[in-house]
Amino acid sequence: MKSWALIAAAAVLALTIGPARADDEIAIGLIAPLSGGVAYDGQSKLNGALVAAEEINAKGGILGKKIKIIAEDGACNPGQSVAGAEKLIARDHVVALIGALCSSGTGAVSETVRKYKLPLITGVSTAERLTEEGNPWFFRATTTTKLNGQSLGKTLSDMSHAKKIAFVVTSDDWGHSAAEAYGASMKALGASIVATEYFGREDTDFTEHLTKVRAAGADTVFSVGGFQNAANVTTQARQLGFSGPILGEGAFCTETWAGLVKDFTGNVIGILEWVTGIDDDVNKRFIANYQRAYKELPTKFSAAGYNTMSILAAALARAGTTEPEALRKAIAATDYTGLMGNYRFDEKGQAYNFNMFLTVWKDGKSTVVGTAQIAKP
Repeated sequence: MKSWALIAAAAVLALTIGPARADDEIAIGLIAPLSGGVAYDGQSKLNGALVAAEEINAKGGILGKKIKIIAEDGACNPGQSVAGAEKLIARDHVVALIGALCSSGTGAVSETVRKYKLPLITGVSTAERLTEEGNPWFFRATTTTKLNGQSLGKTLSDMSHAKKIAFVVTSDDWGHSAAEAYGASMKALGASIVATEYFGREDTDFTEHLTKVRAAGADTVFSVGGFQNAANVTTQARQLGFSGPILGEGAFCTETWAGLVKDFTGNVIGILEWVTGIDDDVNKRFIANYQRAYKELPTKFSAAGYNTMSILAAALARAGTTEPEALRKAIAATDYTGLMGNYRFDEKGQAYNFNMFLTVWKDGKSTVVGTAQIAKP
């Protein structure tokens, strides 16, 4: 993984420096963190979008033209993300933007596209406020934690038999939203919330939080976090003797997580947007094409890049033009079926109708044990 910084730098150069866009190309701008602590996630997202573009171009492109993805490094920084968007719009004349992974960067870029009247689709950013700001040019092709809580609460309750739940979550919008949404859903089903502990994204020692959780009598722990957070919560909970179910949104029950937790993969349920274990022809083709191109398995970020590029391409084909308003209306009318099921957008640009996946680590792989369809907000 240490080579990703070099790969990311090379990708930025390859995709942003070169001859002007040809008349037979449709330029799509993509903003992602290609440097810094989440560069691997950003590069995975870019790679997924490139796989989608390659598939589309191999079939003749869109409107008789080839898709060209031009990337800018937003570094999960709002200012840098906006600067990248400005370049893509003014220099490269992109017809739409994908990005910017982190919600803070996506929110800043959302204001930029509102100014320029150009569509923006995110497949990753989950902050609820993004679709509450009334921007008709912004679309979110993923869920929010609030929607997850509303749609998954009963299934999680049935699978875990949780009666006394403790939340160990990030001290940001994501964590607070998870504690609120899942807490409300599971309380309505008869469970009680016995503790809520917050941690920073950079924290590595969760002993104090988990000791309080055990003292509160929790039979189930619910957590959210990235790969390292998820691994540390899981490992340290088991080392402290907590044997009950661990429910986790974000990175639990993924290949990276399993490699970090090693012997503590049992009795954990992951809540994921996409996993390699989805068994259908669309996903098998995506995984095969991704592995052929990048010699590794895709991640959920790769799937998000692939999905957003595919949704945008379908909208371009329906619109029959790259004119911004026509394209915006075509995106709003999306009825697209892909890796995670069927996607539609409500009047605020929030996607619904697609699937979220409940997974466990079994027989050395991430295995889907349940699905839930995201209801219209």
